[in-house]
Amino acid sequence: MFKINVKNVHMAEITEESEVLTFGTPEHIAGAMEIGRTPTVASGELYGDGTISHTTNKKVSYQLTLNHNKIPSKWRRYMEGSQYETGVESGTSEDQPKPLAIGWEVEKTDGEKELIWFLYCKATPIEETVQQSEANINYSTDSVVLTATEHTSLKRYYTFVDSEDENITEQMLEDFFTQVQTTDTIAAPTP
Repeated sequence: MFKINVKNVHMAEITEESEVLTFGTPEHIAGAMEIGRTPTVASGELYGDGTISHTTNKKVSYQLTLNHNKIPSKWRRYMEGSQYETGVESGTSEDQPKPLAIGWEVEKTDGEKELIWFLYCKATPIEETVQQSEANINYSTDSVVLTATEHTSLKRYYTFVDSEDENITEQMLEDFFTQVQTTDTIAAPTP
């Protein structure tokens, strides 16, 4: 099957106390245009007798790039750690990004799909370019870069399922975005 679309972006706030993570309820953020994921890789080479005798490559993080129609103000404030009081937002040099989980669906041909949660991410400030409308209407969009790391309590960067895999059930696909999936058991939250 071929990948043809990205949709169903979800975000969940993370609270962190003493290395213990608590995930908020995932929120659907409509309007995704493009998502890219690029692994950051550390590499090493061992030389002996004038030649390379061993090489190693190891993932150390992922860089995620989200291009979006408009990231909601609530999520922009959360990601950037800016202050918000009585309807007024302010950004300072003291702002610290807050951690979040982000997930999305990749639609494929023949009704298949891939679903993924990146479990512990921090964002750089959101980039926005606004331009004047001239002969035609020009739309402005948001772009944000997130760094996904392997949190010590989770021991993974992401949780991923592909509907083409014979072990993936319809129930697993239905439950995937009902909560942040941090284990190999895909399930809805227990009441």
